[in-house]
Amino acid sequence: MIFYRYIILPILKTFSLVIFIVSTVEATNIKNSATVFMYHKFGVSKYPSTSVTLAQLEEHVTELTKEKYNILPLNYIMDTILNDGDLPNNTIGISIDDADKSFFEVAWPLFKKNSIPVTLFVTTGTIANNNKSYLNWDQIRKLKAEGVTIGAHSHTHAHMPDLTIEEIKNEIETSNKIFLKELGEIPTLFAYPYGETSSEIINMIKEYKFKVAFGQHSGIINETSNMYYLPRFSLNEKYGEIERVKFAALSKGLGIYDFIPNNPTINENPPFIGFSLLDEKLTPSLNCFIFDMDGQVDREIYKFNERIEIRLSRELGKGRSRVNCTAKDVEGKWRWFGHQFYN
Repeated sequence: MIFYRYIILPILKTFSLVIFIVSTVEATNIKNSATVFMYHKFGVSKYPSTSVTLAQLEEHVTELTKEKYNILPLNYIMDTILNDGDLPNNTIGISIDDADKSFFEVAWPLFKKNSIPVTLFVTTGTIANNNKSYLNWDQIRKLKAEGVTIGAHSHTHAHMPDLTIEEIKNEIETSNKIFLKELGEIPTLFAYPYGETSSEIINMIKEYKFKVAFGQHSGIINETSNMYYLPRFSLNEKYGEIERVKFAALSKGLGIYDFIPNNPTINENPPFIGFSLLDEKLTPSLNCFIFDMDGQVDREIYKFNERIEIRLSRELGKGRSRVNCTAKDVEGKWRWFGHQFYN
């Protein structure tokens, strides 16, 4: 009877909220979808977990510049979603984290040649220290002048949920001051180091007037996504195969709302995971998988019309863990939702 105590009661509470939401939402499906890819390094074989090979990069560019895809600036994508505009089918965004010198020397010439808009998330501390593995401010200014959007990525690339509130403020304020000095403006896009965040950090990112913020968990962005914890598909030597890129690029957002727990940093372990689907017809084909540093976590999925509840067989391990949920819609399109926890 533990099931009733820990599962049914939260679900009943959620149902009272769902009834209210459904009564005020006209659409039962998503309007926009966008797939954002994330790179770090290019052709740096010493770091295969954060680098793609040059052959992989060329294959990605060849595929994504085909007519069926629409690669658009990340700022434009997010502005369109936030303002209830219309994105074209198979909208793609490209982002780069950390400002590794291989982006300037290897990737940007190829992206530029193919008119591919890129957002570069810069960790200001690595630039200020004149780290020879990373770009300098002259190079970043040159990239900006050539059309690259610059985003914020903290000052020291710390595990932000492990910091105090004052340390988090210092990360953001120091970074903002450096951007203002070196570029004359503060970025409006933010990417969390390691994709790690918490409710407190998200609230702080909002207070500092960032438009949206990105994690590093797989998934497709749509209008019901958490705009301050947006998914991106990380590409590296292991997970940069072209079939994965195609699959992600042609997928759509799952369209979920009322996700719990709302804090990406775990307070209760194992967490009670739940969400509702805009399109109830996706429920039968929905499947979810949970992974932590120790591998896949056994789970039970409970389906109550549009409401989905997931219960884990054990606690999530230390570090990052991820939820991936997919379903196939009536048009045969794969729909994808992802979320990352930090413990």
